[in-house]
Amino acid sequence: MLKNNKVDISFNDDTSSISVCFHDPEIKITDTETFINVNAKWFKINLSRKSEGIIEDKLVKVVETIFSGQSDGLSLKISIHLRHYVDRNLVGIYGSLKNDGTETLMIFDFALVRRALVDFGGENEDIKAHIAHGIAHPTVVPMIVKDENGKKNFHANSNGMATLATKDSALTMGFVTGKVNRPIISVSYENELDTVRVDGIARFNGMELSPKESIDTDMLILQSSDNPFTLLESYTDLIAEIEPPRKTKATTGWCSWYAIRMPISHDFTMANAHVVADRLKDLGMDIMLLDHGWQTGDICGDWDEDINDYPKGLEGLAKDLGDLGLKLGIWIAPTEVAQTSKVFTEHPDWVLKDKDGNPQETWKWYWAPNPSQYQMDATNPDAYKYIVETFRRLTEKGSAYYKIDFIAGCSGENLFPIDPKAVRGWTPLQKAMQAIREGAGEDAYIRYCQTPPLLSNGLADGVYATNDTLDAGASTWNILREVFRMSSAEYYLQGLYIHEACDLSIRAHAGTEECRLRVMMLALSGSSIMFSDDLTKLPEERIVMMQQTMPPFPKPARPINLFTATMPDIWHLHCSAKGIEWDLLALYNFDENQKQVSVSMKDLGLAEGEYIIREFWTEEFIGIKSGSVDFLVPGLGARLYSFWRLLDRPQYVGTNLHLSQGEAELANISWDKESKRLSGTFSRAKGIIGKAYFNIPSEWKVKSSSYPIMRQNGGLWAMELLFEDAELSWEIVFC
Repeated sequence: MLKNNKVDISFNDDTSSISVCFHDPEIKITDTETFINVNAKWFKINLSRKSEGIIEDKLVKVVETIFSGQSDGLSLKISIHLRHYVDRNLVGIYGSLKNDGTETLMIFDFALVRRALVDFGGENEDIKAHIAHGIAHPTVVPMIVKDENGKKNFHANSNGMATLATKDSALTMGFVTGKVNRPIISVSYENELDTVRVDGIARFNGMELSPKESIDTDMLILQSSDNPFTLLESYTDLIAEIEPPRKTKATTGWCSWYAIRMPISHDFTMANAHVVADRLKDLGMDIMLLDHGWQTGDICGDWDEDINDYPKGLEGLAKDLGDLGLKLGIWIAPTEVAQTSKVFTEHPDWVLKDKDGNPQETWKWYWAPNPSQYQMDATNPDAYKYIVETFRRLTEKGSAYYKIDFIAGCSGENLFPIDPKAVRGWTPLQKAMQAIREGAGEDAYIRYCQTPPLLSNGLADGVYATNDTLDAGASTWNILREVFRMSSAEYYLQGLYIHEACDLSIRAHAGTEECRLRVMMLALSGSSIMFSDDLTKLPEERIVMMQQTMPPFPKPARPINLFTATMPDIWHLHCSAKGIEWDLLALYNFDENQKQVSVSMKDLGLAEGEYIIREFWTEEFIGIKSGSVDFLVPGLGARLYSFWRLLDRPQYVGTNLHLSQGEAELANISWDKESKRLSGTFSRAKGIIGKAYFNIPSEWKVKSSSYPIMRQNGGLWAMELLFEDAELSWEIVFC
């Protein structure tokens, strides 16, 4: 049907199936059929070609083939739109439905692609699948697992997208919008046939389609590459092309949760605010977030501040924070409704129901008084208005930042909305997110906990889709490992919103190595920086660690072994500032014993040559290396190495002021060949103490230096820095 040097698309009239063959690498998706579930009954759709032509959409030039679909006994007019993007290795598919009958139909799953066979052109043994479990928990898992009985079958549903990768080829199937249907990608391995199959399903979950009413599904895409990272990042780019993101900058703040849990108060908040103002504000920290416990009764639904804890009200707290140059943030779970709340007592019709139309209890609240919980139905106009008015009121009281928690609870497919046109398990969440933005206002920073990318894009400023990291030093390593795996797997979403990590504790109960790992996980993910401890009790070492993460990194590190290791514990980030470039290598160890890690510079994308390598925390000079390098990482710890291309003259090789080692603090730098003068300016905050590092070849001697500089063990030189003002200029003259 369609052929070029990137992809062939063919249609089999006998089987009514579409096949797509990508070239370079060669990946075939064959036996692609179309099915639909209407009124809880499955129908196979028989397709026939209707038209073909060149059009333009938001992804520019495209060849579109339209198929008409028919099925006996089905009063639906169906068409499948197949789009081949001529200048991209990309195919798009969406479906159109029109009820041509006289009775309302209930639309369930519309399988645009059902049980399509995927052929990578070789053995299936090493296939890994990037999937998002539940509503938004991404991981990379092997599709083929062996036990004592041999290979096991595999099946997983993923919300929005799945990427399958072998050692030299990869395929992404995913929806690029989520405005109409719940996007489901299903991947499976069938041991008996040794086959890999995929499904692309537009899920409507019983949505009513009235006579003469029409609806189009969201767009499903297929894309291939020899590099799975390229596909993940391209997928984000496609979403952003169709629906531009908010382009918000990462924030920096303090959260009350791990600091004190429930007994949060005006006085406790202000005590921590004074530490922030004195030590952290000038580095960018300006949010003081009240987590769960600020509201009356410690329950969800009514959202009024507890006047005993906040005698001045939220307005008074916002004013006192503003006097210090800080802003108020609020944790809120806007779709959670406690049975004991006033809103539930007066408006039980505002919550999602069971199949019989009764309010559906979903769980018991974790914290006393442990009421039964229900979920707000934002498809109800009155409930939608209540969410809008709640956030508008809180914004008027002074809140500039919102942490939205537990909102995924309204996405259960067992919960029935009042709107028959809503997609169960999807539209209530979508409408709630829209109401939050409408009420909070465009200027508010909205950070969601565990919402899917296709709903978050354009509405969220930040999203974290992992579990909580819990208190430092509390023996939570199993949880921390899973948080790390999930965070690694969603690094590529930074193009849609700030890929957030959880609020982080680095309290004194934990050892130094654990806290180094924690802050590296937070900062190098490109996250906003949100620390959560009682700052009045933190030792100086931990305050300095906090300072070393601020401001947030402008982009995330890439976990280079995401598709090749059980634990993606090797992260790489290319950095640049003021005309110089360097690379960071973050190595994590979640085992109790130390381990040796060998890393090839080729794997980091470094050009051939010699590199100066230094470790951030220990100040260890690893040496001048080329090729592969062996590193030793302590148990339950992490190390951060910087790589600097060796020059034939004295050169700057980072600081201990910030984990980036230059991007945050290097305001300018220059080398004057004639005067043999290396000079620059660092920008931090008044009172900061630190070091800058230099490699000085043996044939060069220091003639003079603005600040004390001495040779360290191993060969590098360290300049002692004391910021008497926010900027510090320096120079070293050589002879």
